[in-house]
Amino acid sequence: MVKKLFIKDYLRKSTLLVKTYRKTKNLSPATRQRLLRISRIKNIPKWRRYQNYVLNQQLNKQDFVPITEKKYSGKAPKKLIAYYLPQYYQIPQNDEWFGRGFTEWSNCAKAVPQFEGHWQPHLPIDVGFYNLETTHAMHRQMELAKMYGIQGFCFYYYWFSGGNKIMEKPINNWLNDKTLDFPFMLFWANEDWTNTWGEQAHIGTMTYSAKMKPSDVEKFVNDILPFFKDNRYITVDGRPHVIIYQSKKDPYLPEFIKKIGELLEKDDIKKPYISLVFPDDFDKDFDPRDFGADAAVEFGAHLKTMPKNIPILATNKKLMNPLAKVTEYDMDSYIKEDTFLYKTSYPVFKGAMTHFDSTARKIYTGAQIFSTPPELYQKWLTKIIKESQTDQVFITAWNEWAEGMHLEPDQKYGYAYLQATKNALEDAS
Repeated sequence: MVKKLFIKDYLRKSTLLVKTYRKTKNLSPATRQRLLRISRIKNIPKWRRYQNYVLNQQLNKQDFVPITEKKYSGKAPKKLIAYYLPQYYQIPQNDEWFGRGFTEWSNCAKAVPQFEGHWQPHLPIDVGFYNLETTHAMHRQMELAKMYGIQGFCFYYYWFSGGNKIMEKPINNWLNDKTLDFPFMLFWANEDWTNTWGEQAHIGTMTYSAKMKPSDVEKFVNDILPFFKDNRYITVDGRPHVIIYQSKKDPYLPEFIKKIGELLEKDDIKKPYISLVFPDDFDKDFDPRDFGADAAVEFGAHLKTMPKNIPILATNKKLMNPLAKVTEYDMDSYIKEDTFLYKTSYPVFKGAMTHFDSTARKIYTGAQIFSTPPELYQKWLTKIIKESQTDQVFITAWNEWAEGMHLEPDQKYGYAYLQATKNALEDAS
């Protein structure tokens, strides 16, 4: 009798799930068949354990690390710079696509565990659910970063053809608030602004194009010039350091880089030092100098070599949501075997990544998990600090909350990732 009631309750919930999903995208025949097969429950104890985990996981504080009582005070062997996402305030584009008031927190807060032991949702403490309309939260972020030895933020900069910009307010606020005594630089996210998550993600709506034109060069230079003239801006050999995300999607990029340098030199500004993110096709012949750039840079999972692919979550019985599409990567062997250490004929700015989990954004369209707990992240960062040939090392990320990738403290681990960063600096010293 208990089993029949349990199955009936599960099928009811599954029906609600299907109805919800149909509102966003029609189910394929294969998906319907998969739902029918999975709906025949065979392992009730597994479901009981999962329910218990979901209901009680936030009571588990065994991995929680409190705030440090001793600030980092040594001479850092490398300059640690954390990538910084500005999508924490209301913008018209997000209001149109996802509903008025949408921010990155909207994705983050709705996430649920997809299997027993799955770390979701990621919920902030200390700085909390902040709003970047002003620099109020930024002052606390700067304070935390300094406490743990981080020496700069690398802001994502969304600039599109024609001079269109998105989410530029936090960066401009930082520029205008000189009391934020902390180095910064720009990461040009030169990718089309497209709806890639949410209920209408399958439509692939594009708002702004990142394909540059000759007429864009002067507009771009005029917009970035105030940042380059700020004495807090991070440089390499006196040249403003700029990271560019996509190297292969715009054929005009090499000419664009060249023209930027020429225009800036006319303003008595040294041409920027350009670093390109490793492409996501893992092209073994990639050379940033072929695009007019100076170096390559590691950013999150955009690495020269890919971790060994372990697709355990996409196919095995660990997933409890039959509609979920998840792939997990084996970061443990990747780090222990030093796969990330290699030699190139061009400079490479090394990087480490905290835990990554995009299920909050893309659970139905293909999410990824790179499981990197604090102690593993610390090993990775320590080795990078010791082996890096450049004086700048990049950490992904300071606050990518909806991708489960953040140095900022959270309810599960507390200040563990910040503490691991401080430990890595001290160990490498």
